[in-house]
Amino acid sequence: MNIHCLKIALRTTIPVFMGYISCGIAFGLVTVNAGYPWWLSPIMGIIMFAGAGQFLAIQLFATGIPVMAILITELLLNIRHIVYGLPLINQFNGCKRSRPYLIFALTDETFSILTTTEVPLGVKAEEYYFAVSLLDQIYWVTGSLIGALAGAMIRIDMTGVDFALTALFAVLTIDQIKKLAKKRKGGENASF
Repeated sequence: MNIHCLKIALRTTIPVFMGYISCGIAFGLVTVNAGYPWWLSPIMGIIMFAGAGQFLAIQLFATGIPVMAILITELLLNIRHIVYGLPLINQFNGCKRSRPYLIFALTDETFSILTTTEVPLGVKAEEYYFAVSLLDQIYWVTGSLIGALAGAMIRIDMTGVDFALTALFAVLTIDQIKKLAKKRKGGENASF
């Protein structure tokens, strides 16, 4: 991946960085507060990488629900990614090397960026998609690690923290609606 592509992806993903660091911290805190070891939080971010699914998994594990019920619940929660994947079929068509990772790393926020931004001039599409996806996952894992370590060192009241991911999704949805309204008005400023 070239530096030019990485710089552009960094600039493009700043809103996700802000949200994923804060929500990742919340997830790390929730994980440790539920009695799990600090390392589980970043490991889940690396292997599972499904923010809402991770929050839900911690709650389901903590209540002792059978593993099969957890798997079915997670499938139902994350089935929306099939719908997300449909508009990206053509975009990912030329992505031979990184397609499996791009499919794995598809989150609501990554989908939002990949469907609303153009691949910059002089940058290969596959490199750009990969950089955006990887950076988003790094932000999440980093936030999860920070939260888990903080939670392991300091006892914190966690009331309401699990709402953080829902708040992030709401903010990104509002941003998308504003962009769509601006496009439909022919570039005029859309206000709500």
